[in-house]
Amino acid sequence: MTTAKTLADRVSGSLTDAKNLTSKLGVALEIVGLLGAILIASLLTLTSVTKRVRELGTLKALGWSQRLVVRQVAGESLLQGLLGAALGIVIGIAGAAAIGAFAPSLKATIAGAAQAALPGPGPFGQGAVPSDGSTTVDLTAPISIGLIALAVLLAVGGGLISGAVGALRASRLRPADALRHID
Repeated sequence: MTTAKTLADRVSGSLTDAKNLTSKLGVALEIVGLLGAILIASLLTLTSVTKRVRELGTLKALGWSQRLVVRQVAGESLLQGLLGAALGIVIGIAGAAAIGAFAPSLKATIAGAAQAALPGPGPFGQGAVPSDGSTTVDLTAPISIGLIALAVLLAVGGGLISGAVGALRASRLRPADALRHID
């Protein structure tokens, strides 16, 4: 025979395990997504540098140092990272507003007999259930300044990493080889 206490203990353990699993899975997916985005940005920057071999070779032939070429390519990538961060903030805020506007409300109801059997405030907030036995929860997507700052930092960092990869390749160009390059 299962008592209310043993059932509550089992449910509590299952919910805690599910929360921990989703938290770990979420972090792993975020890291994979971030690495994938930086890899794609780096490949696009390398492709851009490859297509601009003649331009960068001409600049080096005109006397640009390796440092100037690196700064040019890295600066372009940094600007793209800033533009991507700004666009991401706008899309993120619009998505959070859409979730707040269109998300359904969830309603939890406790039957009268079950509510009377609850022993006051418990681990799931049973004591906070209104006397009519139901409560409504509105789904929202919270936005914080810290989260926005982290997103901007990651976008700019990704732009700098991808720019550094492309810039290193561009700085190794020899002007004579670059000018001989035919597209």
